[in-house]
Amino acid sequence: MIISHTHKYIFLKSLKTAGTSVEAALSKHCGANDMVTPLGDYWFNRDERGEWIHSAMNSEGFYQHDSAVDVKRKVDPEVWETYFKFSIARNPWDRVVSLFSWEARNRPELKPVRKLHHKLGVAFDEFAETARLFRAFVAGEWSTNDHIYLIDGRLCVDYVIRYEALSDDIGEVCRRVGIPSVDLPRLKAGLRQKDHPYTDYYDEASRATVAQRHHRDIELFGYRCGDA
Repeated sequence: MIISHTHKYIFLKSLKTAGTSVEAALSKHCGANDMVTPLGDYWFNRDERGEWIHSAMNSEGFYQHDSAVDVKRKVDPEVWETYFKFSIARNPWDRVVSLFSWEARNRPELKPVRKLHHKLGVAFDEFAETARLFRAFVAGEWSTNDHIYLIDGRLCVDYVIRYEALSDDIGEVCRRVGIPSVDLPRLKAGLRQKDHPYTDYYDEASRATVAQRHHRDIELFGYRCGDA
């Protein structure tokens, strides 16, 4: 997340919505007194040339995905009330596939494994196994983004970037906070299978689970499963 005193904005960073790319791009326009939280996962947070492009500073006491309640509590009331606040939303069903793919990078139990009979020549349908593991993941514990931009069930930010219109919406943010348009680096990419749209991962039960847990995003932003 970012608190820019230079440009008087607060960026509340939601999960699996290209927030790291937005944060990295905006961090280049932050001043010495601004706050930018640091990143982990150094390999995934490099650009296409392998270069580290994120600038962290003055982040003591703040974390990447602090909730709106926590940020409001930590900052001066005048900062919270007067700074331009924004975050990012994403189609929930697409987001949860992205979340699963991100989690699977470090969790072997979420990765399809060839068994002995596959090694002996029986056909192995890797995506079918991935989809099965995904549906089990959906039935378990995972977090939504409600706490990032809602307080007491109400939207507490001035603007919500749509992941599906990322370039246009970040341009609008830049216009509002008075910085030049930014080029977004492509970070944390290449983790999910490219040949399958997110809808292929779901069955009826898993679609319903995501709808139930993300019901506030659906109510606020009108998302539907199958939308781009």
